[in-house]
Amino acid sequence: MTAKLTIVDCTLPLLDGGARRHAVTVEGERIARVVPMAELGSAPGEVLDAAGRSLLPGFTDAHVHLVESGIELARCDLSSSRSRAHALELIDDYCRRMPDEPWIVGRGWSLDHFADTAMMLVELDRLTGERPAYLSNKDGHSAWVNSAALRRAGITAGTPDPDGGRIERDASGAPSGLLHEGAMLLVAELIPPLDEETRFAGLLAGQQRFFSLGITGWQEAIVGDFVPTTDVERSYRRAIDSGALLGQVTGNLWLPRTDPAGALDELIARRAAFAGDERFRASGVKIMYDGVCETLTGAVSVPYLDPSGQHCSAAEPNRGITFFDPVELAPVVVELDRAGFDLHAHVIGDRATDEVLTMIEAAQRQNPVRDRRHQLAHLQLLNPGLISRMADAGVIANVQPYWAQADAQMVEMTLPFLDASLHDHHYAFRSLELAGVPLAFGSDWPVTTPSPFDWIHVAVNRSYPGDSTEPFLPHEALSRDSALRAATSGAAHAVRQDELRGRIEPGLLADLVLLDTELREVPDAELHAVQVDTTLARGAVVFERG
Repeated sequence: MTAKLTIVDCTLPLLDGGARRHAVTVEGERIARVVPMAELGSAPGEVLDAAGRSLLPGFTDAHVHLVESGIELARCDLSSSRSRAHALELIDDYCRRMPDEPWIVGRGWSLDHFADTAMMLVELDRLTGERPAYLSNKDGHSAWVNSAALRRAGITAGTPDPDGGRIERDASGAPSGLLHEGAMLLVAELIPPLDEETRFAGLLAGQQRFFSLGITGWQEAIVGDFVPTTDVERSYRRAIDSGALLGQVTGNLWLPRTDPAGALDELIARRAAFAGDERFRASGVKIMYDGVCETLTGAVSVPYLDPSGQHCSAAEPNRGITFFDPVELAPVVVELDRAGFDLHAHVIGDRATDEVLTMIEAAQRQNPVRDRRHQLAHLQLLNPGLISRMADAGVIANVQPYWAQADAQMVEMTLPFLDASLHDHHYAFRSLELAGVPLAFGSDWPVTTPSPFDWIHVAVNRSYPGDSTEPFLPHEALSRDSALRAATSGAAHAVRQDELRGRIEPGLLADLVLLDTELREVPDAELHAVQVDTTLARGAVVFERG
């Protein structure tokens, strides 16, 4: 007999704004009935009384590194660090607790806490001693390493910056302990390889963290050998085969930066290997196109400024970097589109968005019409022309709303180095919505918080308690309803899960989230405090708050 559950006396913010109380009946894995309480009659099966609390569809994170995030929870986790001193305290504590670890590996420190880089190498050496250390910052585009790691990698004053990367140096030219972008690999490739047990444990830990936040579907942003923590195909296969994968997952296969044209046949074969698995679909390809603005590597249209407010170099203006030659990548984009892949491109700067969008437009002109779900991720800097082109091309804006605030990283590490003409074009969510560009929310965890109500809070308020005060470009704020949809049905659409989940409708999977409150009673300024009481995935309770 199919198990039944009826959630009674719940409000449905995305159905009628929560104006009436409803009952939602679940049979097996799917929603069977959604009716106002007055029409319910007898409640079939087990009854869960919501007592007026709000029920939402399971959230979807459209851009996350879930396995990597789960792994990082067990490493030197600096994601909670509130200051430079706190980060150093966390490193010291980890080193003392893990005296037998041959390497100190972790992630999560903030660039704005280390604006003064002069003592970083000395500070890390003091805590880690002769064990090599590799600590990537929270956005994963920089790494803090110690002298032992520099020695192992053979990095000296005479080591040139690698293509697509930069070794930060002191006044004498000696490495100062910071590696950016491609230079990170000089040390990262020396770290002992991860074993499959560690990856699998990371997947399970990440999945359970997601369930506690009401997230039941996600898009693994990189599936491939970009770094060891993204080489997760075997982990997901094991989770599927063992029945441990309880969420709905879309995977983006990594497009290598070297000879991307030669990767097409392998990408098609890897997609086909998951073709029969409903819980995991490898329908996308990830293109990491540029860097990030705070390290002056995001590809921008107007050159970066130096600390004095002047362009960095009149002879060689710095407009950031791209990891692909657009002439080489453009025909690859056409072939990926022809093969039916959804493109998922990391684009931070406006120049990066322009170049990738040009490639997508060309692919659409050359290839037959189909249901495309191409998406541009992050979109820190836009302009009206780019937004209009995205709307015309039907390209999805895969955005990370938590970043749209005037925190220290924005105010101290980004805005001073951008030309003033770019200042008013950050995270243009409302402009995208008004132009008709589909919005999908993601966290980019472990870069920032995986909590949907943290994302929704910033999307609505353009600030976050404790991190920022004044709203950042408040005219780009979204309504609460728009933010909720971007985190549920909008994100599910982007990752091709909308035929299965993302809405509370009969016939869809019973991925449901019961909150701890009635959402209409929560003021905008308190959205971050909303918590999840119960999460259902495919009709089964996967999280209950104790």
